[in-house]
Amino acid sequence: MVKKFTLMFLLGIFGLFSTNLFAQEDATIDPADIKFWIGNGENEVVFIANWAEPDTALAWGYRFMSEDVTIKTIMDDIAAADYRFSYEATEAGWLVDMHYNDGILDLSLVQQMWVSFLIDGQSCWDTFDVAVVVPGQYVKMGDTECGTLVDPVNYIYVWEKEVAPVYALGEEAMIDPSEIVYWIGEGENEVVFSVNFAEPEDVCFAWGYRFAGESVTIKDMMTAIAAVDLRFAYNDEPSPWGGMSLTDLTFNYNEVHYELVGYNAMYNLNGVAPWLTFDEQTVVNGDFVKWGDYTIATEIAQWTYVWETPVQPVTEYFSVEEVDASYMTVYPNPATEILYVNAENVNLVQIYDMTGRNIFTTTLSVIDLRDMEAGIYFVTVRSENAAKTTKVVVK
Repeated sequence: MVKKFTLMFLLGIFGLFSTNLFAQEDATIDPADIKFWIGNGENEVVFIANWAEPDTALAWGYRFMSEDVTIKTIMDDIAAADYRFSYEATEAGWLVDMHYNDGILDLSLVQQMWVSFLIDGQSCWDTFDVAVVVPGQYVKMGDTECGTLVDPVNYIYVWEKEVAPVYALGEEAMIDPSEIVYWIGEGENEVVFSVNFAEPEDVCFAWGYRFAGESVTIKDMMTAIAAVDLRFAYNDEPSPWGGMSLTDLTFNYNEVHYELVGYNAMYNLNGVAPWLTFDEQTVVNGDFVKWGDYTIATEIAQWTYVWETPVQPVTEYFSVEEVDASYMTVYPNPATEILYVNAENVNLVQIYDMTGRNIFTTTLSVIDLRDMEAGIYFVTVRSENAAKTTKVVVK
C-alpha cells in the first residue's frame, strides 16, 4: 500500500513538473517584423538561430517557389546571401557549429554538435539536410546551453529569448580603381579613398592613392591627399578614448562647398567599420576606404552603416591659384643640405614623405635638410592667395 501510494505520489509530482516544463513557450517572431528576406517566390518561412554566449536569437526570412524546402537549403542560401552567417556540418547531416559575426557580435555554439532544432516549436528528429518545411512555418536552430528542457524523455528544448530580426545588408557603393581619374602619390600599391557628404547634397567622391611600402595609415593617406589637392581638407582632435577623432571633412568642388553635418562621421574599410581610430588603422594594396555622414547612411546592424550613393571620381586638381603660383619655386632640385623657397608672402611650407606623412612644417624660406634621409618628398608652399606642390629629390 505504501509502495503504491509512493508511486502515485511520484507520478503526480512528475506530472506537475512535466506540465510546468511544457508551459514554457518557444519565442518566435511575426513575419511582418522580418527585415531581411532571402530568396524569391510566394512561399515564406522564418529561420531563427539562438546562441548562448551571449544569449542571442536572430531571424531571417526565406522565400521559395516549391511546395517545401529542406532546412539545409535555407541555411545554405542564407549563408550565400549574408556573409555574417555560416555553419559547419558533417557529411551525415549533423550540425557541428553555427556562426554569426557582424563586427560586434561574434557568435558560435558553446558546445560543438550540441544543437537542436524545432519546426513550429516542435522538435524534429530528422537531420537538417533531410527535414523539410512548408510555407508559413518557422525553424529554430538553438544552442542547448541556453535552451529550456521541456521534455527530458524526448530531449525537447525551447528557447525563450526574444527574437530580433537581422538587418538587411546594404550594399556599400564602391568604384573600380580603373575608373579613378586623380591618383596621388607614387608606388606600386593602390588604395581608393572616398567621402560621402550630406550637405548640400548626398554625393560621394573618390580619389586614388599610391604608395610604396607594405601599408600606410588612413590619416597619413588623407594628409597626403590634402597636401596635393587643396580642394580637400579635414580637421581632427585627440579622442577621449585614445587616438584621433575626425571633427570635419570639407571639399570645394565645381564651386560647391561640401561638408559634414556636425560630428556625424565614421569610416568603413572595405565596407566594414573598423574599431581603430583613423590615425591607427592601416591600409594595404587593394583596400577601399570611405568616410561618410551618418545622416545619409543605411544601418545594416547595430553600429554598422553603409553608404549606397554611387561613387564618382574627382577630376585632377588644376586651380587658378596653381597657375598664378607658377612664380613659386623651390631649389636646388635635387637638393643635398639646403632647400630654398622663392615666393612672396610665404605663410607656410610643408614637406611630406612618399606615404603622405607630414614630416616638416615651417614659415622660413631656407630649409635645413641635413637631418633628412635621402629620398623623394613633396614640398607644398602656401601664401595667402596661392599654393603649389613640388616633388623634390633629396640626396
